[in-house]
Amino acid sequence: MDEKKWRHGVAESMREIVFGLEDSFVSTLGAVTGIAAGTGNTQVVILSGLVIVSVEALSMSAGSYLSNKSAMEAEEEILMEEGKPATNAIKAHPLRSGVVMGIFYLVGGCVPLAPYFFLPIDLAYGPSILLTGLCLFGLGAWSSSFAKKSAWKGGWQMVAVSLGAAMLGFVVGRAVSALGLGVPV
Repeated sequence: MDEKKWRHGVAESMREIVFGLEDSFVSTLGAVTGIAAGTGNTQVVILSGLVIVSVEALSMSAGSYLSNKSAMEAEEEILMEEGKPATNAIKAHPLRSGVVMGIFYLVGGCVPLAPYFFLPIDLAYGPSILLTGLCLFGLGAWSSSFAKKSAWKGGWQMVAVSLGAAMLGFVVGRAVSALGLGVPV
């Protein structure tokens, strides 16, 4: 496959790649950080993280497939009502969109969860947040440079927009724990 075809293929899946990775990085980091802060239990964090990543990957995959399929069908119907051939419709690939979304969501969810497999819970927070932040920066830089925009600006924008949500998970976990509503260790 030549570079032009490869770039076109990536561009067709850019939404699912970026959305799948970013959403998985942020939601998984927020959830596992909050669960870690609220329970202090590594096994609960790992179990919860694996369940969250698996269920969300399937959900995001199905949502991407169904939304792309619905949009394609609606566009074809509008074109037919206007007397235009449906061949003018944007040719979405709903199945491909769903598969790409699911794969990248699964990959992304592994990043914030990985440190909890190897480190004690109180030492896993930092590496989880740092690793996820670096991956968010890389994702923003890559997607911006792919569009011939500033990689540096895109990377920092992705980090700034995304890590706020992850911090919310930590705050909620600490608050629940402080109220005595956490899971006993």
